[in-house]
Amino acid sequence: MSKNDEIKKLKEKIEELEFVKDFQQDIIADMELITGVDMSKKSLPKTLAKEIERKKKDRIKENGSMDVLGLVNKPSTKDSKNNK
Repeated sequence: MSKNDEIKKLKEKIEELEFVKDFQQDIIADMELITGVDMSKKSLPKTLAKEIERKKKDRIKENGSMDVLGLVNKPSTKDSKNNK
């Protein structure tokens, strides 16, 4: 295998790992916002905890509140009418 091919494969692997890390951080940030528990600060290295905190702040800016699930957490008005 040539050096260029090896470098290309390594770059692809790095991109794949970065995607997985970002995806995991997104899930952790969302769960911390939903539950209100900051586990990453206690459990993860500082650099990762800071990245997750940044993602949480970005989510809050995007959504305007702590409710990252939007309407999923809100009771339906249709349900309350049927119960009467």
